[in-house]
Amino acid sequence: MCVTSAAVDITSGGLVHNARIEVEPGYQVPFARTVREGAALPVSAVGLITAPEQADQILVDRSADAIMLARELLRNPTWPLHAAHVLGDDVPWPKQYQRGRPRHR
Repeated sequence: MCVTSAAVDITSGGLVHNARIEVEPGYQVPFARTVREGAALPVSAVGLITAPEQADQILVDRSADAIMLARELLRNPTWPLHAAHVLGDDVPWPKQYQRGRPRHR
């Protein structure tokens, strides 16, 4: 048996050159929350999600089912590992990253 799941990535896109989009931390999250509440599909949130606590709160508030990161992962590809550390989760780090792993919280 093959089980698959789907999620809708909610973003305003910024594709229209004259669109006015107020950019602030989590600015796309309200769109995700609206779609999540009105549809029977899981959604992901994007939009200046840069702090582990911010991402966690979006999930705790059930504004989205998943967090998608773009520019933050370009700046820091190990962001999820550091976020887990900050939030107190003990996740395995790849062997090649072990020396960069924070030791204390």
